[in-house]
Amino acid sequence: MQKILDFIVKIKDIIWFIVVLIISMFLISQCKSNTKLEKEVDILTNNTYALTDSLHQYHDKLGNVIAEKHALQLTQKQIEDSIGDLKKKNTEYIAYINANIGVKDTIYTEKIVYKDVVIDTLTKTEKGIICLEKNDTFNHSKRYISANIPYSATYPSNLSVDSASFIVNQDIFVEGMLTRNNKTKETMFYLKSDYPGLTFNSGNGIVATNSKQYEREIRRRNGVGLAIGPSFVVYYDSPTQSLKPAVGISITIGYTFTPKIFQW
Repeated sequence: MQKILDFIVKIKDIIWFIVVLIISMFLISQCKSNTKLEKEVDILTNNTYALTDSLHQYHDKLGNVIAEKHALQLTQKQIEDSIGDLKKKNTEYIAYINANIGVKDTIYTEKIVYKDVVIDTLTKTEKGIICLEKNDTFNHSKRYISANIPYSATYPSNLSVDSASFIVNQDIFVEGMLTRNNKTKETMFYLKSDYPGLTFNSGNGIVATNSKQYEREIRRRNGVGLAIGPSFVVYYDSPTQSLKPAVGISITIGYTFTPKIFQW
């Protein structure tokens, strides 16, 4: 019994180190738990803003229409429940944006052409086709309109219009962007267009968190590592025929391999 007590006294420094190490690991684990809780609170706060926020729309200095709103932060399961019809095998969501867009065009023509005009002097009737055409470019967006309107006019004041044809080609540029504020942990989505008369009536954005399967896949399963640190050993001393503690610095170079079943 005395030998055991003497041995404990000899390695008391090691025992204290182990106690401190255990306490440190406990505190680190507690910090990780607090960090996880803070993250969940940040997500809840952001999603509360997103659910109560309305789409804010304005124009920048260049005349572009911009809309912004808080974006939801959802798990893979939550986003699948929302838009599961888009789910594909071996895929998971990164982000999702939808928007309802309204367009109110006002077109000013500079030139109107009359063609195929026929005038009957006996009945004082004029027939022809009113033609107009306009081609506009707005940075990225484009618009083309043409119209052919057959008409019949009887002097002095009778005007009738036959079936007309209108052709409108619109190439509307819309840009979407998702951002995360590193300080407030809020996520926002933005929509922008340079097409005149366009408005974003409503919209929603979702940022999807990575699934556990994806996080496991991106981890390295193997690699070469270098470790430098203090080492504490107990060895058998032949001259004194007793166990003695030793403290030193160790340098370790090794190859690591972790099977997927042990990754979580």
